[in-house]
Amino acid sequence: MNPHPAPGAGRLARRGVMLLAAVAACVAVTAALSAAARGSGPGAAPKSGTVFVTAGSVATVDLVSVPGQLTIVGAATGRVTLSGSLDWTGHSPAATIGFAAGRTLRLRYRCAAASPCTADWRLVVPWRTAVVLRQPAGHVVISGLAGPLRIIAASVDVSATGLRCASLSAAITSGHLGATFDTAPRRVSVALRSAQATVWLPGGVAYAVSGQVTDGYLNAGLPQAASAPRTVTARIVSGELDLVAR
Repeated sequence: MNPHPAPGAGRLARRGVMLLAAVAACVAVTAALSAAARGSGPGAAPKSGTVFVTAGSVATVDLVSVPGQLTIVGAATGRVTLSGSLDWTGHSPAATIGFAAGRTLRLRYRCAAASPCTADWRLVVPWRTAVVLRQPAGHVVISGLAGPLRIIAASVDVSATGLRCASLSAAITSGHLGATFDTAPRRVSVALRSAQATVWLPGGVAYAVSGQVTDGYLNAGLPQAASAPRTVTARIVSGELDLVAR
């Protein structure tokens, strides 16, 4: 394994000891995961490992996950922590961890070819941290986020509650999304393909709602005004979206 931080990590690390320590910890996690998988192969017995990543001074978490259970919690903390189990059969999953420009922590996990894997993870972030999630399958539970949230998911059941995000962008294929906002967002964008979604929004304000529906329906039970600064945009190739006033 390359012992050096990922490209771009060094520039951020020079800004403080905390970032340098975080990058070193991330590299160590990758090494530990590789070591746990020694001797694995297509005919090997199922294996299990532990994932633990922690970092401070993070503005955005960009997570590419593997199938399984993922819990994301916004909390009163100054650090990002990803922890939990990772199980696989065959070759070990690949992990790439590092920093990118803009204080973005990138976490990339991928099952090896012909080697199914599954995770049971908990991601805790400072509540104002932005989160970008790509989830290939499974179940995602989100609570307490106030930073921008973007979800790209397939064959996934996503449940998000207590949201105070200014923006939500969700693209769901063959799955379900349920999102409940405690404060009115400025922008919501939902794209559905063979999927269903329900978004509960505070009803004390008006929203400018627009949608493009190929097959399915958009039910907007919200106060609406074409000139409203808060927007909801829907693109439904096939599916159903309910917008409900709380």
